Amino acid sequence: MTNTVLITGANRGIGFEVARQLGRSGWLILLGARNQARGERAAAQLAKEGIRAEWLQIDLDDAATIHTAALTAAHHHPELRLLINNAGIAGDMTAEPMAVTTESLRETLNVNVMGTFEMIKAFTPLLARNHGRIANMTIPTSPSRFWHPFSYIISKSAMNQMVKLFGQSFARKQIPVDIFGIMPGGVSTDLNGHLKSPFVRPVAEGAAAVVKIATDGHHHQGKIVADYGFGQMVGRLIARH
Repeated sequence: MTNTVLITGANRGIGFEVARQLGRSGWLILLGARNQARGERAAAQLAKEGIRAEWLQIDLDDAATIHTAALTAAHHHPELRLLINNAGIAGDMTAEPMAVTTESLRETLNVNVMGTFEMIKAFTPLLARNHGRIANMTIPTSPSRFWHPFSYIISKSAMNQMVKLFGQSFARKQIPVDIFGIMPGGVSTDLNGHLKSPFVRPVAEGAAAVVKIATDGHHHQGKIVADYGFGQMVGRLIARH
């Protein structure tokens, strides 16, 4: 039986690297992306590496694309057993709360919360037939002096609670889908300008943590599973001195 995974926002960053690593281990990749040219280009790049990949149009700010993608997957890939909700936006990560506009906050919430909500609801029936899993990429949501992106934290906090509530509901209703969050810590991507720091993981390392949790077979229902890579972080700190 083919192992098939759908990854949203997989045309770049950690989503693309997760797709690459799963593809190298034999998974068929359904590569979710908003833009056709970028999505097909990413799928073609994976194909050059010997990975089976297909582009699916998914825009978390457009529910119609989500429902169409769910119908397409059910028809062409009824074996789908893993969904990784990776797509999201951060908003202005440096803006102080009083400088954040209602419009920009609403945009971030629409994508990270409402879009993820639509993905979960649209794909759960198919995944339930395969006793599948839904992994949702998330972030630390406790603000500090050094970490306080207003819209990003608010939206991901809401998403984390949503994941927990879906998990409780699936357990009560005996829906055979394991839903959970994955928190790989800081990862260097275009989202943060490819930040370089001993405390920020290279994208391949962060993606490896995601792949490990998403495919570990453990029952994570309703949990937020963190892997910050402290061992690797210590290694990078030592290497600097």
